[in-house]
Amino acid sequence: MPEISREIIVNAPLQTTWDLVSDMERFSLCIPGCKEVKVISETEFDWKLETKVLRTTRKATARTRTMKMEPPTHAEFVGEGRLFERSNHYKLTITGTTDLETVEDDKTRVIFSGDVKASGLGGAIIEKVAAGQMDSLFSEFENNIKQALE
Repeated sequence: MPEISREIIVNAPLQTTWDLVSDMERFSLCIPGCKEVKVISETEFDWKLETKVLRTTRKATARTRTMKMEPPTHAEFVGEGRLFERSNHYKLTITGTTDLETVEDDKTRVIFSGDVKASGLGGAIIEKVAAGQMDSLFSEFENNIKQALE
């Protein structure tokens, strides 16, 4: 699946927005389908995710690592995990980059880029379905971030 990038404007100052983005425990819960976050270390987190694939809900787990933090404007993470299906599972690799820019004193531009790759017998199908759902997932992500900053 090709990397997808979206930008949103939030009604919060840069530092307030950075406080959310740099707190992976809080920020992870803004990601659609992320049901639980467990802190492993200062830079590692376990995510439990539920996602709809076609007409069914699938569960996934991912060990996510903060790769780079450049306060207060840039963060990168990568996650590796498994998407479970009845008789099969797929290895997932999730990457994300978040960049922040001040628009006004109380407004911040959030630019999020992300990618999901799946391996296994149906990995290409999983990637295609994920790509088709990205617009609605980013819309939910935008709403979650805005709510977290209110």
